[in-house]
Amino acid sequence: MGKLIGSKGPLFRCYKHAGCDFVERTRIGDALVLCLKSDLRVIDEQFPQHRHSPLFMLFKRFFGHIYPMGQRLWPEDIAVLDAAIAEARAHGKGKELQTHLKHMKRSERSNSTACETLLEGLRRRYSKLLVLRVDFEYFSTYCPGVGFRGQAMTLDEAKAHRDKLLKYLRKGPYGKHLAGYMWKMEYGFEKGYHFHMAIFFDGQRVAKDIVLADVLGRHWQNEVTEGKGMYFNCNKSKEDYERCGIGMVNRMDDVKWSYVEEAMRYLTKVDLYLRFQAGKRTRTFATSSASTGRTKAPPQAPVPTIGMQLRPAI
Repeated sequence: MGKLIGSKGPLFRCYKHAGCDFVERTRIGDALVLCLKSDLRVIDEQFPQHRHSPLFMLFKRFFGHIYPMGQRLWPEDIAVLDAAIAEARAHGKGKELQTHLKHMKRSERSNSTACETLLEGLRRRYSKLLVLRVDFEYFSTYCPGVGFRGQAMTLDEAKAHRDKLLKYLRKGPYGKHLAGYMWKMEYGFEKGYHFHMAIFFDGQRVAKDIVLADVLGRHWQNEVTEGKGMYFNCNKSKEDYERCGIGMVNRMDDVKWSYVEEAMRYLTKVDLYLRFQAGKRTRTFATSSASTGRTKAPPQAPVPTIGMQLRPAI
């Protein structure tokens, strides 16, 4: 839709060849026809917890009533399409749509700022960091004739499980070596509620990132969710990442740190197409706060306990 709004001129042209009528399409016209074949009703059903992009709503408003017959366009379809394209272009250049898009970008910038603040503080505080990336999820259920669906889990239950996990991080056996964390909550049609989490430990005190991530995952699975949960340990697949930003990271390794920043970028990104909307006064992203003390972390001397406080997540 963004390209359509910014385009000029017709996207379709009718012509005759060997006595038959044909429709020539531009590249944007091809993309539009492909989108017209989408079942918008199914999209609404599969993402009930999401707020659709303003661009998607624009498409739904002006093109949702157009259903091409068969695999090709006919000359009689073009008048209806041209009228919808003209309306979409006019509306897309208005202030209302641009304001909506700016609000979404502002949310992403806010998340990015919180992430950068945490990472900068951690790099100043610690000479080495052990970076874990773990996805905490729930088992899906299979419905005959429908497929996999997210487990029947309420938002309040998911939030309670998240808080129990964060408490274990701060107060559990590895809490004294915890340096910081950030998390993002999402909702998927097949997965239901789930959390993407990055967890940082003092690399001078703990190692074996794969083992530690498994310990946290099993605690989520067996203790926090009482068997309803599952997890994915991203650190087990470090070799799959060409620019790996997880595992052990040295403060002086600028290249590795740039990979860490790239890896964390996913957690701060706002989806411009389908944005998860949990409800009023419910955060979908948060970071811990790390006090930034001396610029050098002594390699052998005990590291003072860092005060960890989650930014309000209701």
